[in-house]
Amino acid sequence: MNFIDALEKLADSYDYRFRNVKNVIEVPTKDYGWTNHRYTSPLFRLAHVEKFVQEKFAVVHVCVFPHVNDPSPIYGFDVIAGEQKATGLFFDLSPTVKPTEPFTNLKVDRPRERPEWGDIFSEHWIACRPTIEEFYVIAHEALLVLDNYMLTLHQTRANIDLVVQGQNRYCQQQKRNTHTAAALKRIIGDELTQEFMDTVLFPEITDSH
Repeated sequence: MNFIDALEKLADSYDYRFRNVKNVIEVPTKDYGWTNHRYTSPLFRLAHVEKFVQEKFAVVHVCVFPHVNDPSPIYGFDVIAGEQKATGLFFDLSPTVKPTEPFTNLKVDRPRERPEWGDIFSEHWIACRPTIEEFYVIAHEALLVLDNYMLTLHQTRANIDLVVQGQNRYCQQQKRNTHTAAALKRIIGDELTQEFMDTVLFPEITDSH
């Protein structure tokens, strides 16, 4: 199996998990030409699975935002790959109000450096250029971490303003990733890229009360 097939199966595994959360509701999402599924539920404010697949290129993006009174970290998982090579895999539980506890014991080969805007990520984040064998190990672990993560959501409460500030800063910093914007602009142009990043990929909270 090549990377693209593996990424498609992984995206479907994520989507299956979110679709089967109790009382989940799918959030209507504009069609930009590839697969985007978004969900809300009593457990989380927003979960997003993006699956972009071309003949020789694929991206999977997964993000889970807790509710605005929940100090839990933001779950994030991203992979960018061609058929035979992954250029990047990124996995984290990113803090909003309080530091993130260690969530995995995985060690990776060929780590990637933290980007200049990446201070939103925890000290435990995983960033690498995995082989296909390493990808399977990390992907399996990421799904296990998600399952455990969802069991902890909405178990504690925090000041809403602090959570909103933390989640919005995460979105603002993510939108500084010029690689994401450049790739999108080549496909859908400047205006739709801005719209997609602001309303689908990393929507900031404007009304939390």
